[in-house]
Amino acid sequence: MPKTPTLYTVTSAGEASSNASIYGSSTNAFVLKKNDVIEIIVNNNDPGKHPFHLHGHYFQAVVRSDEDAGYYVGNETLPATPMKRDTFMLIYPLRVWLFHCHIEWHVYAGLVATMIEAPEEVQQSLTIPDNHLQVCRDVNQPTFGNAAGNTQDFFDLTGENLPYAPIPAGFTTRGIVALVFSCISAFLGIAVISWYGASEIGSKAPRAAIQDAVTGTPTAVSGSAPDHSATLKWRQRVRFHRQTTN
Repeated sequence: MPKTPTLYTVTSAGEASSNASIYGSSTNAFVLKKNDVIEIIVNNNDPGKHPFHLHGHYFQAVVRSDEDAGYYVGNETLPATPMKRDTFMLIYPLRVWLFHCHIEWHVYAGLVATMIEAPEEVQQSLTIPDNHLQVCRDVNQPTFGNAAGNTQDFFDLTGENLPYAPIPAGFTTRGIVALVFSCISAFLGIAVISWYGASEIGSKAPRAAIQDAVTGTPTAVSGSAPDHSATLKWRQRVRFHRQTTN
């Protein structure tokens, strides 16, 4: 996304507005003339499906190839009655319109093109309302300049917003290092758990020893069955003692 909204770049760039480069290196900007008939070719080099949408215009889907037909080379036979969209936007005056995939995160990833129509005529016919400009001022967004917010040299895009870099194919060095250390940590964790689980438990846990000291009740020693007979004798002695004292 450019720092300065594209429409505001149009209205502030003067004669430079007809040069697509001032609108950013990653906005896929196309400067069009008034009453041009434009043919847009979309080659889908992706296994997914992308619902594309063009703002502000009627348009016809002239032809759609079969899946895996490869890149468009201009040899398709066009139908006598081209397809039309079943949903239409109203036709607005010359402005800046987006052609984009309707999957939101695809737009953020850059699957969008900017159609800039007759920018010098837009400069003469459009006045930006002050309340629109105030919204930008409230969030410290430029309303003048090129895509980088540069007002001195409209062809200098230093500092412009750039999209995220493409995900590299395969493993990077940092990814390999992270994977190796993750595997080492996993094996060490399994080894510690196995060692702890297989080790001998002490003859008597501290809590059990305290219980014996307070109550006189013998507890089981690790590796042996609980001495129920001793417990029973102790209970008998206690009961007998109580009986004799009563």
